[in-house]
Amino acid sequence: MQLCDDTGEKVPTGWTVTGASFEVEWPKDPQSASLVWSHFGARRVAYNWALAKVKSDMDAKRTDVSYPSTPWTLEALPKRWNQEKNEVAPWWGDNSKEAYASGIADLVRALSNWSSSKHGRRKGRKVGFPKFKSKRKDRNRVRFTTGTMGFEDDHRTIVLPMIGALRSMENTRRIQRHLAKNNARLLKRTLSQRWGRLFVSCQLAIKTSVVTPPSATMSKKDPRAGVDLGLRSLATIADSNGGITAIPNPAPLRATMNERRRVGRNLTRRIPGSHGHRQAKAKLVKLDRKAVYVRRESIHQLTCYLVDNYSEVKIEDLNIAAMGRSMGRRALRRSVSDAGLGAFKPTLTYKAISAGVKVVVVDRFFPSSQIHHNCTGRLTGAKLAKRLICDTCHVEVDRDENASLNIRDWSVISCGPVGSSALPVPRPFGTGGSCDDGMTHHRKRERKTASNTGGAQRGKNDPRASENEARRKNLEKGASSE
Repeated sequence: MQLCDDTGEKVPTGWTVTGASFEVEWPKDPQSASLVWSHFGARRVAYNWALAKVKSDMDAKRTDVSYPSTPWTLEALPKRWNQEKNEVAPWWGDNSKEAYASGIADLVRALSNWSSSKHGRRKGRKVGFPKFKSKRKDRNRVRFTTGTMGFEDDHRTIVLPMIGALRSMENTRRIQRHLAKNNARLLKRTLSQRWGRLFVSCQLAIKTSVVTPPSATMSKKDPRAGVDLGLRSLATIADSNGGITAIPNPAPLRATMNERRRVGRNLTRRIPGSHGHRQAKAKLVKLDRKAVYVRRESIHQLTCYLVDNYSEVKIEDLNIAAMGRSMGRRALRRSVSDAGLGAFKPTLTYKAISAGVKVVVVDRFFPSSQIHHNCTGRLTGAKLAKRLICDTCHVEVDRDENASLNIRDWSVISCGPVGSSALPVPRPFGTGGSCDDGMTHHRKRERKTASNTGGAQRGKNDPRASENEARRKNLEKGASSE
Protein backbone atom coordinates (compact mmCIF):
# COMPACT_ATOMS: atom_id res chain seq x y z
CA MET A 1 0.00 0.00 0.00
CA GLN A 2 1.31 3.46 -0.93
CA LEU A 3 1.14 6.00 1.90
CA CYS A 4 0.86 9.77 1.43
CA ASP A 5 1.15 12.68 3.80
CA ASP A 6 -1.31 15.58 4.05
CA THR A 7 0.21 17.37 1.06
CA GLY A 8 -0.10 14.29 -1.19
CA GLU A 9 3.61 13.46 -1.15
CA LYS A 10 4.17 9.71 -1.48
CA VAL A 11 5.86 7.90 1.39
CA PRO A 12 7.78 4.66 0.74
CA THR A 13 6.01 1.44 1.59
CA GLY A 14 6.72 0.22 5.11
CA TRP A 15 6.58 3.71 6.62
CA THR A 16 3.90 5.22 8.84
CA VAL A 17 3.12 8.95 8.90
CA THR A 18 2.93 10.46 12.38
CA GLY A 19 3.56 13.81 14.00
CA ALA A 20 4.58 15.69 17.12
CA SER A 21 3.92 19.23 18.34
CA PHE A 22 6.17 21.42 20.51
CA GLU A 23 5.51 24.76 22.10
CA VAL A 24 8.37 27.21 21.50
CA GLU A 25 9.28 30.56 22.96
CA TRP A 26 8.91 33.78 21.08
CA PRO A 27 12.31 35.11 19.92
CA LYS A 28 13.67 37.64 22.38
CA ASP A 29 15.21 39.65 19.57
CA PRO A 30 12.57 42.08 18.20
CA GLN A 31 13.91 41.64 14.68
CA SER A 32 13.52 37.85 14.85
CA ALA A 33 10.00 38.19 16.27
CA SER A 34 9.13 40.58 13.44
CA LEU A 35 10.44 38.01 10.97
CA VAL A 36 7.98 35.45 12.33
CA TRP A 37 5.08 37.83 11.78
CA SER A 38 6.45 38.60 8.31
CA HIS A 39 6.27 34.91 7.36
CA PHE A 40 2.66 34.73 8.54
CA GLY A 41 1.79 37.76 6.42
CA ALA A 42 3.71 36.44 3.39
CA ARG A 43 1.63 33.28 3.36
CA ARG A 44 -1.56 35.35 3.56
CA VAL A 45 -0.43 37.65 0.72
CA ALA A 46 0.33 34.71 -1.58
CA TYR A 47 -3.04 33.12 -0.76
CA ASN A 48 -4.98 36.32 -1.51
CA TRP A 49 -3.01 36.97 -4.70
CA ALA A 50 -3.71 33.48 -6.03
CA LEU A 51 -7.40 33.75 -5.12
CA ALA A 52 -7.67 37.12 -6.88
CA LYS A 53 -5.99 35.59 -9.92
CA VAL A 54 -8.44 32.69 -9.97
CA LYS A 55 -11.44 35.02 -9.67
CA SER A 56 -10.20 37.30 -12.45
CA ASP A 57 -9.67 34.28 -14.71
CA MET A 58 -13.18 33.04 -13.98
CA ASP A 59 -14.69 36.44 -14.81
CA ALA A 60 -12.69 36.65 -18.04
CA LYS A 61 -13.70 33.11 -18.94
CA ARG A 62 -17.37 34.05 -18.72
CA THR A 63 -16.83 36.89 -21.18
CA ASP A 64 -14.47 35.07 -23.55
CA VAL A 65 -14.53 31.28 -23.60
CA SER A 66 -11.16 31.14 -25.34
CA TYR A 67 -9.39 33.11 -22.58
CA PRO A 68 -6.25 31.20 -21.41
CA SER A 69 -6.80 30.83 -17.67
CA THR A 70 -4.23 29.54 -15.19
CA PRO A 71 -4.93 25.95 -14.02
CA TRP A 72 -5.62 25.39 -10.32
CA THR A 73 -2.58 23.19 -9.74
CA LEU A 74 0.53 23.24 -7.58
CA GLU A 75 2.63 23.62 -10.74
CA ALA A 76 0.81 26.40 -12.60
CA LEU A 77 -0.02 28.84 -9.79
CA PRO A 78 3.49 28.92 -8.22
CA LYS A 79 4.98 29.38 -11.69
CA ARG A 80 2.70 32.37 -12.28
CA TRP A 81 3.65 33.71 -8.84
CA ASN A 82 7.34 33.60 -9.71
CA GLN A 83 6.60 35.65 -12.83
CA GLU A 84 4.69 38.38 -10.98
CA LYS A 85 6.19 38.39 -7.48
CA ASN A 86 8.51 41.32 -8.19
CA GLU A 87 5.48 43.51 -8.88
CA VAL A 88 3.10 42.02 -6.31
CA ALA A 89 5.57 41.74 -3.40
CA PRO A 90 8.93 43.47 -4.01
CA TRP A 91 9.96 42.44 -0.48
CA TRP A 92 9.51 38.73 -1.21
CA GLY A 93 13.21 38.01 -0.62
CA ASP A 94 12.91 38.86 3.09
CA ASN A 95 11.01 35.63 3.75
CA SER A 96 11.44 31.99 2.88
CA LYS A 97 9.93 30.84 -0.40
CA GLU A 98 8.07 28.19 1.59
CA ALA A 99 5.82 30.90 3.06
CA TYR A 100 4.45 31.78 -0.38
CA ALA A 101 4.32 28.14 -1.47
CA SER A 102 2.27 27.16 1.59
CA GLY A 103 -0.27 29.92 0.93
CA ILE A 104 -0.75 28.85 -2.69
CA ALA A 105 -0.94 25.18 -1.68
CA ASP A 106 -3.68 25.97 0.84
CA LEU A 107 -5.69 27.72 -1.85
CA VAL A 108 -5.27 24.80 -4.26
CA ARG A 109 -6.61 22.45 -1.61
CA ALA A 110 -9.52 24.79 -0.82
CA LEU A 111 -10.44 24.98 -4.51
CA SER A 112 -10.23 21.21 -4.82
CA ASN A 113 -12.53 20.75 -1.82
CA TRP A 114 -15.02 23.23 -3.25
CA SER A 115 -15.02 21.56 -6.65
CA SER A 116 -15.39 18.08 -5.14
CA SER A 117 -18.24 19.22 -2.93
CA LYS A 118 -19.99 20.96 -5.81
CA HIS A 119 -19.91 17.86 -8.02
CA GLY A 120 -20.86 15.45 -5.21
CA ARG A 121 -17.47 13.77 -4.86
CA ARG A 122 -16.90 14.96 -1.29
CA LYS A 123 -18.80 13.70 1.74
CA GLY A 124 -20.01 15.87 4.56
CA ARG A 125 -21.29 19.41 4.69
CA LYS A 126 -21.23 21.51 1.55
CA VAL A 127 -18.00 23.46 1.08
CA GLY A 128 -18.22 27.05 -0.14
CA PHE A 129 -15.93 28.93 -2.47
CA PRO A 130 -12.70 30.17 -0.81
CA LYS A 131 -12.67 33.68 0.64
CA PHE A 132 -9.89 36.19 1.13
CA LYS A 133 -7.87 35.95 4.33
CA SER A 134 -7.83 38.94 6.67
CA LYS A 135 -5.18 39.79 9.22
CA ARG A 136 -7.69 39.77 12.06
CA LYS A 137 -9.47 36.46 11.42
CA ASP A 138 -6.87 34.29 9.71
CA ARG A 139 -5.06 31.73 11.86
CA ASN A 140 -1.39 32.60 11.61
CA ARG A 141 0.67 29.69 10.33
CA VAL A 142 3.35 28.85 7.79
CA ARG A 143 4.54 25.46 6.53
CA PHE A 144 8.10 24.44 5.63
CA THR A 145 8.87 21.42 3.46
CA THR A 146 12.42 22.24 2.32
CA GLY A 147 15.36 24.25 3.57
CA THR A 148 17.38 24.12 6.77
CA MET A 149 15.22 22.13 9.18
CA GLY A 150 16.86 20.38 12.08
CA PHE A 151 17.29 19.88 15.80
CA GLU A 152 20.31 20.84 17.83
CA ASP A 153 22.10 18.50 20.21
CA ASP A 154 20.71 20.14 23.35
CA HIS A 155 17.26 18.59 22.60
CA ARG A 156 15.70 22.01 23.15
CA THR A 157 16.32 23.95 19.93
CA ILE A 158 14.36 23.72 16.67
CA VAL A 159 15.80 25.32 13.54
CA LEU A 160 13.55 26.69 10.77
CA PRO A 161 14.52 28.23 7.41
CA MET A 162 15.16 32.01 7.51
CA ILE A 163 13.67 32.30 11.01
CA GLY A 164 16.51 30.45 12.68
CA ALA A 165 16.62 28.72 16.06
CA LEU A 166 13.57 28.61 18.33
CA ARG A 167 13.76 27.51 21.96
CA SER A 168 11.42 24.57 22.65
CA MET A 169 9.65 24.25 26.00
CA GLU A 170 9.64 20.46 25.64
CA ASN A 171 12.33 17.88 25.06
CA THR A 172 12.66 16.93 21.40
CA ARG A 173 14.48 13.64 22.02
CA ARG A 174 11.42 11.55 21.03
CA ILE A 175 11.97 12.66 17.44
CA GLN A 176 15.73 13.08 17.39
CA ARG A 177 16.42 9.50 18.44
CA HIS A 178 14.53 8.18 15.39
CA LEU A 179 16.25 10.63 13.05
CA ALA A 180 19.67 9.76 14.44
CA LYS A 181 19.11 6.04 13.78
CA ASN A 182 17.78 6.77 10.27
CA ASN A 183 14.44 5.25 11.24
CA ALA A 184 12.47 8.41 10.45
CA ARG A 185 12.20 10.97 7.70
CA LEU A 186 11.12 14.56 8.37
CA LEU A 187 8.41 15.59 5.91
CA LYS A 188 7.39 19.08 6.95
CA ARG A 189 7.16 21.55 9.82
CA THR A 190 4.37 24.00 10.54
CA LEU A 191 4.90 27.12 12.63
CA SER A 192 1.62 28.44 14.04
CA GLN A 193 0.47 31.00 16.56
CA ARG A 194 -2.36 30.41 19.02
CA TRP A 195 -3.33 32.20 22.24
CA GLY A 196 -0.34 34.46 21.67
CA ARG A 197 2.06 31.49 21.79
CA LEU A 198 4.11 29.74 19.13
CA PHE A 199 3.90 26.05 18.24
CA VAL A 200 5.97 23.94 15.87
CA SER A 201 4.28 20.81 14.48
CA CYS A 202 6.54 18.22 12.88
CA GLN A 203 5.24 15.60 10.48
CA LEU A 204 7.52 12.65 9.86
CA ALA A 205 7.46 9.15 8.43
CA ILE A 206 8.65 6.38 10.76
CA LYS A 207 9.39 2.80 9.84
CA THR A 208 6.50 0.51 10.64
CA SER A 209 8.85 -1.95 12.35
CA VAL A 210 9.79 0.79 14.80
CA VAL A 211 6.22 1.92 15.48
CA THR A 212 4.89 -1.62 15.95
CA PRO A 213 7.63 -3.80 17.44
CA PRO A 214 6.99 -7.56 17.76
CA SER A 215 6.78 -7.33 21.56
CA ALA A 216 3.83 -4.95 21.29
CA THR A 217 1.42 -7.79 20.41
CA MET A 218 1.66 -9.33 23.89
CA SER A 219 -1.54 -10.61 25.46
CA LYS A 220 -3.60 -8.17 27.52
CA LYS A 221 -5.42 -8.81 30.77
CA ASP A 222 -8.86 -8.59 29.16
CA PRO A 223 -9.48 -9.74 25.60
CA ARG A 224 -12.45 -7.51 24.74
CA ALA A 225 -14.06 -4.23 25.81
CA GLY A 226 -17.01 -2.15 24.65
CA VAL A 227 -16.87 1.64 24.97
CA ASP A 228 -19.94 3.85 25.08
CA LEU A 229 -19.17 7.56 24.81
CA GLY A 230 -21.45 10.08 26.45
CA LEU A 231 -21.87 13.44 28.11
CA ARG A 232 -22.64 12.48 31.70
CA SER A 233 -19.63 10.16 31.70
CA LEU A 234 -16.98 10.61 29.07
CA ALA A 235 -16.90 6.84 28.52
CA THR A 236 -18.50 3.74 30.00
CA ILE A 237 -16.33 0.65 29.50
CA ALA A 238 -17.66 -2.92 29.72
CA ASP A 239 -14.96 -5.60 29.82
CA SER A 240 -15.18 -9.29 29.02
CA ASN A 241 -15.54 -10.20 32.71
CA GLY A 242 -18.73 -8.17 33.10
CA GLY A 243 -17.11 -5.27 34.89
CA ILE A 244 -18.27 -1.71 34.21
CA THR A 245 -15.89 1.24 34.44
CA ALA A 246 -17.16 4.82 34.14
CA ILE A 247 -14.69 7.53 33.13
CA PRO A 248 -15.89 10.95 34.36
CA ASN A 249 -16.32 13.81 31.93
CA PRO A 250 -14.21 16.80 33.03
CA ALA A 251 -16.35 19.27 31.00
CA PRO A 252 -13.66 21.99 31.17
CA LEU A 253 -15.75 24.64 29.44
CA ARG A 254 -18.66 24.17 31.82
CA ALA A 255 -16.30 24.24 34.81
CA THR A 256 -14.91 27.63 33.81
CA MET A 257 -18.13 29.16 32.46
CA ASN A 258 -18.83 31.39 35.47
CA GLU A 259 -15.30 32.73 35.47
CA ARG A 260 -15.44 33.24 31.70
CA ARG A 261 -18.58 35.35 32.09
CA ARG A 262 -16.95 37.48 34.77
CA VAL A 263 -13.77 38.00 32.73
CA GLY A 264 -15.85 38.73 29.61
CA ARG A 265 -17.75 41.48 31.43
CA ASN A 266 -14.49 43.02 32.59
CA LEU A 267 -13.16 42.89 29.03
CA THR A 268 -16.14 44.81 27.64
CA ARG A 269 -15.61 47.56 30.25
CA ARG A 270 -12.02 48.18 29.23
CA ILE A 271 -10.87 50.56 26.51
CA PRO A 272 -9.50 48.59 23.51
CA GLY A 273 -5.74 49.01 23.27
CA SER A 274 -5.30 49.93 26.93
CA HIS A 275 -3.23 48.03 29.47
CA GLY A 276 -6.37 46.86 31.29
CA HIS A 277 -7.86 45.57 28.06
CA ARG A 278 -4.75 43.53 27.34
CA GLN A 279 -4.78 42.09 30.86
CA ALA A 280 -8.45 41.10 30.67
CA LYS A 281 -7.93 39.56 27.24
CA ALA A 282 -4.94 37.59 28.54
CA LYS A 283 -7.11 36.17 31.34
CA LEU A 284 -9.77 35.06 28.87
CA VAL A 285 -7.14 33.46 26.63
CA LYS A 286 -5.75 31.62 29.64
CA LEU A 287 -9.16 30.08 30.34
CA ASP A 288 -9.46 29.00 26.70
CA ARG A 289 -6.04 27.40 26.78
CA LYS A 290 -6.81 25.59 30.03
CA ALA A 291 -10.05 24.14 28.63
CA VAL A 292 -8.31 22.86 25.50
CA TYR A 293 -5.48 21.25 27.47
CA VAL A 294 -7.81 19.55 29.98
CA ARG A 295 -10.00 18.21 27.17
CA ARG A 296 -7.00 16.92 25.24
CA GLU A 297 -5.46 15.31 28.31
CA SER A 298 -8.70 13.49 29.18
CA ILE A 299 -8.84 11.95 25.69
CA HIS A 300 -5.20 10.86 25.92
CA GLN A 301 -5.68 9.27 29.35
CA LEU A 302 -8.79 7.40 28.18
CA THR A 303 -7.17 6.04 25.02
CA CYS A 304 -3.99 5.05 26.86
CA TYR A 305 -6.06 3.16 29.43
CA LEU A 306 -7.86 1.24 26.66
CA VAL A 307 -4.75 0.20 24.71
CA ASP A 308 -2.89 -0.75 27.90
CA ASN A 309 -5.60 -3.04 29.32
CA TYR A 310 -7.48 -4.58 26.39
CA SER A 311 -6.51 -6.49 23.27
CA GLU A 312 -9.73 -5.66 21.37
CA VAL A 313 -11.72 -2.44 21.76
CA LYS A 314 -15.16 -1.92 20.24
CA ILE A 315 -16.29 1.66 19.79
CA GLU A 316 -19.24 3.50 18.30
CA ASP A 317 -19.27 5.25 14.94
CA LEU A 318 -20.78 8.50 16.19
CA ASN A 319 -22.02 11.33 14.01
CA ILE A 320 -20.89 14.22 16.20
CA ALA A 321 -22.32 16.93 13.96
CA ALA A 322 -25.75 15.28 13.99
CA MET A 323 -25.60 14.94 17.78
CA GLY A 324 -25.05 18.67 18.10
CA ARG A 325 -27.90 19.48 15.73
CA SER A 326 -30.32 17.13 17.48
CA MET A 327 -29.89 18.92 20.80
CA GLY A 328 -32.57 21.56 21.16
CA ARG A 329 -31.10 23.80 23.82
CA ARG A 330 -27.91 25.76 23.31
CA ALA A 331 -26.46 24.44 26.57
CA LEU A 332 -26.87 20.85 25.38
CA ARG A 333 -25.18 21.59 22.06
CA ARG A 334 -22.36 23.22 23.96
CA SER A 335 -21.96 20.09 26.07
CA VAL A 336 -21.43 17.98 22.93
CA SER A 337 -18.63 20.27 21.79
CA ASP A 338 -17.18 20.50 25.29
CA ALA A 339 -16.74 16.73 25.55
CA GLY A 340 -14.46 16.58 22.49
CA LEU A 341 -15.82 13.21 21.35
CA GLY A 342 -14.60 13.69 17.81
CA ALA A 343 -10.95 13.34 18.88
CA PHE A 344 -11.50 9.94 20.54
CA LYS A 345 -11.59 7.71 17.46
CA PRO A 346 -8.48 9.03 15.61
CA THR A 347 -6.48 9.17 18.84
CA LEU A 348 -7.37 5.61 19.77
CA THR A 349 -6.66 4.39 16.24
CA TYR A 350 -3.09 5.61 16.00
CA LYS A 351 -2.27 4.42 19.51
CA ALA A 352 -3.76 1.00 18.85
CA ILE A 353 -1.48 0.53 15.84
CA SER A 354 1.65 0.97 17.93
CA ALA A 355 0.29 -1.17 20.78
CA GLY A 356 -0.98 -4.03 18.64
CA VAL A 357 -4.60 -3.56 19.76
CA LYS A 358 -7.52 -4.34 17.47
CA VAL A 359 -10.13 -1.58 17.14
CA VAL A 360 -13.62 -2.57 15.93
CA VAL A 361 -16.03 0.17 14.85
CA VAL A 362 -19.66 -0.80 15.45
CA ASP A 363 -22.21 0.02 12.77
CA ARG A 364 -23.49 3.57 13.08
CA PHE A 365 -27.15 2.52 12.99
CA PHE A 366 -26.82 -0.19 15.66
CA PRO A 367 -29.36 0.80 18.40
CA SER A 368 -27.16 0.06 21.41
CA SER A 369 -29.26 2.26 23.72
CA GLN A 370 -32.60 0.74 22.67
CA ILE A 371 -31.94 -2.97 23.24
CA HIS A 372 -31.98 -4.58 26.68
CA HIS A 373 -28.80 -6.61 26.96
CA ASN A 374 -30.33 -9.41 29.05
CA CYS A 375 -33.60 -10.19 27.24
CA THR A 376 -33.14 -8.22 23.97
CA GLY A 377 -36.35 -6.35 24.73
CA ARG A 378 -37.01 -2.78 23.75
CA LEU A 379 -36.01 0.01 26.15
CA THR A 380 -38.28 3.03 26.50
CA GLY A 381 -37.86 6.34 28.23
CA ALA A 382 -37.25 10.03 27.69
CA LYS A 383 -34.82 11.17 25.03
CA LEU A 384 -31.98 11.96 27.45
CA ALA A 385 -33.10 9.82 30.39
CA LYS A 386 -30.42 8.14 32.47
CA ARG A 387 -32.62 5.15 33.42
CA LEU A 388 -34.65 3.19 30.85
CA ILE A 389 -37.34 0.52 31.28
CA CYS A 390 -37.61 -2.69 29.26
CA ASP A 391 -40.96 -3.34 27.62
CA THR A 392 -40.54 -7.12 27.90
CA CYS A 393 -39.21 -7.81 31.41
CA HIS A 394 -40.03 -4.36 32.90
CA VAL A 395 -36.57 -4.00 34.42
CA GLU A 396 -35.01 -0.57 34.87
CA VAL A 397 -31.44 -0.36 33.51
CA ASP A 398 -28.75 2.26 33.20
CA ARG A 399 -28.56 3.65 29.66
CA ASP A 400 -24.76 3.95 29.45
CA GLU A 401 -23.97 0.62 31.11
CA ASN A 402 -26.47 -1.25 28.95
CA ALA A 403 -25.12 0.39 25.78
CA SER A 404 -21.54 -0.52 26.64
CA LEU A 405 -22.56 -4.17 27.14
CA ASN A 406 -24.32 -4.22 23.78
CA ILE A 407 -21.30 -2.71 22.06
CA ARG A 408 -19.02 -5.27 23.70
CA ASP A 409 -21.16 -8.17 22.39
CA TRP A 410 -21.99 -6.51 19.08
CA SER A 411 -20.75 -9.38 16.90
CA VAL A 412 -23.01 -11.75 18.86
CA ILE A 413 -26.27 -9.83 19.04
CA SER A 414 -26.12 -7.87 15.79
CA CYS A 415 -27.83 -9.56 12.87
CA GLY A 416 -26.93 -7.32 9.94
CA PRO A 417 -23.67 -6.71 8.11
CA VAL A 418 -21.58 -3.66 8.83
CA GLY A 419 -22.74 -0.78 6.72
CA SER A 420 -26.25 -2.12 6.14
CA SER A 421 -28.84 0.61 5.67
CA ALA A 422 -31.50 -1.02 7.88
CA LEU A 423 -29.95 -3.07 10.66
CA PRO A 424 -32.41 -5.68 12.05
CA VAL A 425 -33.11 -5.29 15.75
CA PRO A 426 -33.20 -8.55 17.75
CA ARG A 427 -36.11 -7.77 20.05
CA PRO A 428 -39.77 -8.89 20.34
CA PHE A 429 -41.49 -5.55 19.93
CA GLY A 430 -44.99 -6.99 20.19
CA THR A 431 -46.17 -4.39 17.67
CA GLY A 432 -46.94 -4.43 13.98
CA GLY A 433 -44.13 -5.52 11.72
CA SER A 434 -42.66 -8.21 13.99
CA CYS A 435 -42.97 -11.99 13.72
CA ASP A 436 -42.16 -15.13 15.68
CA ASP A 437 -38.41 -14.99 15.12
CA GLY A 438 -38.11 -11.90 17.30
CA MET A 439 -36.83 -9.74 14.44
CA THR A 440 -38.25 -6.52 13.12
CA HIS A 441 -39.09 -6.82 9.44
CA HIS A 442 -39.44 -3.57 7.56
CA ARG A 443 -42.22 -3.57 4.97
CA LYS A 444 -41.38 -2.36 1.50
CA ARG A 445 -43.01 0.92 0.66
CA GLU A 446 -45.67 0.49 -2.00
CA ARG A 447 -45.51 2.56 -5.12
CA LYS A 448 -48.23 5.10 -5.67
CA THR A 449 -50.41 3.77 -8.47
CA ALA A 450 -53.91 4.36 -9.65
CA SER A 451 -55.13 1.28 -7.77
CA ASN A 452 -53.92 2.29 -4.30
CA THR A 453 -54.36 6.06 -4.60
CA GLY A 454 -57.99 5.98 -5.62
CA GLY A 455 -57.41 7.05 -9.20
CA ALA A 456 -59.37 4.08 -10.64
CA GLN A 457 -61.50 3.02 -7.68
CA ARG A 458 -63.55 5.62 -5.84
CA GLY A 459 -66.00 5.41 -3.00
CA LYS A 460 -69.62 4.52 -3.43
CA ASN A 461 -70.75 7.97 -2.32
CA ASP A 462 -68.54 9.78 -4.84
CA PRO A 463 -70.84 11.52 -7.42
CA ARG A 464 -68.23 11.20 -10.13
CA ALA A 465 -68.18 7.41 -9.64
CA SER A 466 -71.99 7.16 -10.03
CA GLU A 467 -71.90 9.29 -13.19
CA ASN A 468 -69.22 7.11 -14.73
CA GLU A 469 -71.16 3.97 -13.85
CA ALA A 470 -74.35 5.34 -15.45
CA ARG A 471 -72.50 6.35 -18.61
CA ARG A 472 -70.98 2.86 -18.86
CA LYS A 473 -74.37 1.17 -18.53
CA ASN A 474 -75.87 3.41 -21.22
CA LEU A 475 -73.06 2.54 -23.59
CA GLU A 476 -73.53 -1.18 -22.96
CA LYS A 477 -77.29 -0.91 -23.51
CA GLY A 478 -76.79 0.91 -26.81
CA ALA A 479 -74.31 -1.66 -28.03
CA SER A 480 -76.65 -4.56 -27.20
CA SER A 481 -79.64 -2.93 -28.99
CA GLU A 482 -77.67 -2.55 -32.16
